Amino acid sequence: MVEGILATVAVREPNCCPVAPMSTGGRVRSVSQGQPVDGSVTVEVTTDESVTGDEVPGKEVFSYDSEAVHRVERRADQNCACERVEEYGCPVRDVSAENGTIELSFISEDLDVLRAVVTDLRNHEAGVTVRSLRRSDGDGSHSEPVFVDKAKFTARQREVLRTAHRLGYFERPKGANAEQVATELGVAPSTFAEHLAAAQTKLMAALFGATADEA
Repeated sequence: MVEGILATVAVREPNCCPVAPMSTGGRVRSVSQGQPVDGSVTVEVTTDESVTGDEVPGKEVFSYDSEAVHRVERRADQNCACERVEEYGCPVRDVSAENGTIELSFISEDLDVLRAVVTDLRNHEAGVTVRSLRRSDGDGSHSEPVFVDKAKFTARQREVLRTAHRLGYFERPKGANAEQVATELGVAPSTFAEHLAAAQTKLMAALFGATADEA
């Protein structure tokens, strides 16, 4: 049976990322990058609209209708979130961003690799949450239902999950961002991220049969 897992992970205000600053005034639709040459990588970022500002790296090289393409040069070894994921042999398949938060999609070979990637990201970045997980259906079998024990979640964790789901935080495109959900809950975005990360750890344990400490 194929055990691959398609994961989408969000990183809030990531370190060393040229993409996140371009999403503060709009939405980053896609990111593509070339191979390293002389220690640098050329990155092209497609946004919903032209992006300007002193903190925005690179320059706009193309625009069409409501989209604009920006070209950025970055160091090849800057230890950004994408490079952290790819250190585990998981090429980043898709990158998007909104309001300073980037979303990375990648396929993990199995749960152990996924757990290692998420742990590594959380060790290097301040706010990391798992947006979605999808297991491979390589054997052609139908999915089995998963029963989650609500008692394993604190009342606050249940409230965070319920509110985030109600506002469309887990949808793509998102119905609400982290700041909007945090405002609805009456907490800081960092507090929301902490509660969500703890709840998602327990959900991963239920989905994949790991203990809460392992997930």
